[in-house]
This record gives sequence, structure tokens and C-alpha cells, in this order.
Amino acid sequence: MRLARHRRTLAATAVAALVLTVGACGTSFNAQTNQQYQASIGADDRAADVQVLNGLLVTGENGSATLSATLINTTDTDQRLTAVSLVSSAGIELQLVSTDTEDLVIAPGEARTLGLADDSTQRLGSKVYTTFGIDTIGLYYTLTLTFADAGDLEIKIPSVARNAIYADVALPPTGDPAENLKESGADAMERSGEHGESGGH
Repeated sequence: MRLARHRRTLAATAVAALVLTVGACGTSFNAQTNQQYQASIGADDRAADVQVLNGLLVTGENGSATLSATLINTTDTDQRLTAVSLVSSAGIELQLVSTDTEDLVIAPGEARTLGLADDSTQRLGSKVYTTFGIDTIGLYYTLTLTFADAGDLEIKIPSVARNAIYADVALPPTGDPAENLKESGADAMERSGEHGESGGH
């Protein structure tokens, strides 16, 4: 009886020592646990064939914004991004436009970041999409990415204020020369007001 109890004690001690030894490998003076951690503000979707990391809209002036997101192709074939769409929580569709007419092609195992500035420090450049009508910081928008083979991916992403963290994100336009907002919030409110007046008569 004493022998069995002694063996269990030795086994528990060995396991505890192993845990401490393995744990010590990641707890040096420069270990991650000793560094300040700041959770990502953007949205992630790791379940799809093309994963989305840190998806968000970085705002500029006059309601403009740039789409920023890292796309990771987890398949064994090229994935081609053929279309994007953006809808507000109020159901207003905002058109994301790009001056680059070529589809973005992501090779197997490759990560590409949307919205990089031309002088970005990141190695691979990528496609830039901008929009207009983002008047409030912190709201979520439904982003849909359409791929030729992987199908559609839908994710809700937040709008954030531009600061030094987003230095690599391309600046959005300061106006809306392309009229890329399909229906502005002001137009929607005006139309709603007209319906309200007509309903009162």
C-alpha cells in the first residue's frame, strides 16, 4: 500500500516538474507574457478557406474610409478575389471602389493585405478599396468578399479612426468624386421624412 502511494507521489512530482520545465521555455525576460498585449480591434474569420484577419475600415476625412484586412489562402489552389460589397447596419449599401481593375490573386499559403499604401513597409503590395459615407466611428458593417473558387465570405467589420497604428493603410479620398455611395444617409433620412409627411395627410 505504501509502495503504491509512493509511486503515485513520484509520478505527480515528475509531471509537475515537466510542466514547470516546459513553461519556463516561454517565460524568459523577453517572453510574450512579459510584453504589453493589445487585442486586435479588427474582425477575424479563421473558418473559411480564405481566412480574414483584422478586417476593419480606417476612416479619413469627410466620411471616407479604406478597407484593411489580411487574407490568407489556406487551400492548395490560387484564389481570385472577384468582388467586394459593404452594407451598413441600417441596410444601406456602400460601394467599395478601386482604381485597380485587376482581380487580386492569392497563391496557396499566401497572405495578402488589402488597403496597403504604396510606400508601405510590408513586402507584398495589395489591392486598395475605398468607400464613402462612414460618418460614425465604432459601427459595424457587413463585408462580403467573393472569390472565384472559394465562394463568398461574409464578415462584420468595425470602422476605426486613423492614427499612427494604421500608417501602412492607404489614405482614402477626401471627397466623393466617384459618387460611390449608392444611397447616402442624408438621402435615406430625407426619403424617410417624405414618407412620414405623406402618411400624416
